[in-house]
Amino acid sequence: MRDPWLRALSILGCAIAGIYLVGLLWQVIQEFSDIILLFFLAWLVAFVLEPVVSTLVESRVPRLPAIGLTYLTLLVLFSLGVILLVPALSLQVVEVARNLPTYVEQATALLNGVQATANDWLTGHGSPVLVDLKSALDPQELSRRADALGPPILSNAIGLATGAATLLVQVVIMLILSFYFMVDGARLADSFIMALPLRAQDDARFLVASIHRAFAGFLRGQMIQAVLGGVGTGLLMSVLQVDYALLSSVVAALVLLIPFVGPVVAVVLPVTIALLTHPDAAVYLFVALLALQQVLFNVLAPRILSQQIGLHPLLVFFAVLAGARVAGVWGAIFGVPIVAVVTTMTSFYRASHEERAARLLEHLPAEELVSVDLTTSQESDAELMPSGAGGKGVARS
Repeated sequence: MRDPWLRALSILGCAIAGIYLVGLLWQVIQEFSDIILLFFLAWLVAFVLEPVVSTLVESRVPRLPAIGLTYLTLLVLFSLGVILLVPALSLQVVEVARNLPTYVEQATALLNGVQATANDWLTGHGSPVLVDLKSALDPQELSRRADALGPPILSNAIGLATGAATLLVQVVIMLILSFYFMVDGARLADSFIMALPLRAQDDARFLVASIHRAFAGFLRGQMIQAVLGGVGTGLLMSVLQVDYALLSSVVAALVLLIPFVGPVVAVVLPVTIALLTHPDAAVYLFVALLALQQVLFNVLAPRILSQQIGLHPLLVFFAVLAGARVAGVWGAIFGVPIVAVVTTMTSFYRASHEERAARLLEHLPAEELVSVDLTTSQESDAELMPSGAGGKGVARS
C-alpha cells in the first residue's frame, strides 16, 4: 500500500473500529459487572491466602489438606467476627441515628463558638471582614434534615438486615469460588496460556507475573495499613473514652484501603465524633491519630505504594481518581495495581528484543520460556564472567 492517503485512511478506519469494539466490550463488562467483581474478589482472596497454604505445604502438609485447613480457619474467624461484631455495630449505628438531631445541635453550637472567637480576633486586629457561618450553614435546615434522616434509618432496619444477609450469601459464594481458584487456578491459567500461539505465551506469562507482583505489593501494604490503622483507632478512642470506638475503627480500616483519600477520612470521622461526644479529648485524639498515621506510612510501610508497586506517587494519585471516576469505590481501591500492570506492560513492549528477553529471564523460570534462546543467553553470561571464576553462565538472575 504505497498511497499515503489510503494508508492513513486504513489506519483511521482500524482506530475507529478498535474504539467501537472497546466500547462494546465495556458495555458487556458493565452488564456483568457484579459477576465479574465476585470472581475478581474470589481471586484476590485466593491470592492473599496463597502464602499461608505455601507455608503449610513447605511443612510437609499435602496441598489439598493445607487448603482445606486454611479455609476452615478462615471460616471460623469469619463466623466469630459476625457473631461478635455485627450486633455491636448494629447497636452503634442505631444509636447514632437516634442521636443525630442532638449531634446537629451540638455541631451548630460548636460552629457558633468558633465563629464568635474568630470574629473577636478579627475585630481586635482591625479586620473589616468577619466570619458568617450561619448564612452558609443554616442551623434550622440542618436540624430539619437530621430529624428527617433518623426515622428512615430506624424504619429500614429490616431492609438493612436483608441486605446484610444477601452480603453474607455473596461472601460465602466468593469463598467457594476462591477455593476453586486456589485448587485449580494455576492449572487453568497454564492451560489458557498453552492454547495461545508460541510467540504470545511468554508475553502472557510475563503479564501474569506482573499482575501477581503489582497486587502482592499493593495488597500487602493496604492490608497492613488497614488492620493496624483500624485497631489503633479503636484502641485510642477506647483509652480516651470516646464513644463509638468500634464503629469508627471498622470505618477507618475500610477507608484506609483507599490510597491518599482514606487516611484523611480515617482521621476526620473519629475526631468529629470526639468533638460531639467528648470535646475535651478531641485534641488529644487528633494528635494521637496523626502520630499513628506517621508510624504507619513512614515507619512500618515506607513508600510502599511507590516502591513495591513501582509507580510514581503522581501516578498513584491519578490511578485513585480515575478508578473512582470509572468504577466508584472499587475503582479507587484497585486502580493503583491495574495502572501498575498497564505501565509495566507498556514498558515491556516498548523495549527492544534483547531487553524483553532479559526481563523474561529475570521474572520467569527459564524452563517455561519458549521464545528466548537460552544458549545465546548462557554464552553471553559466560563471556561476561571473569576468567578463573569457575562455573558456567546462568540464564536466570
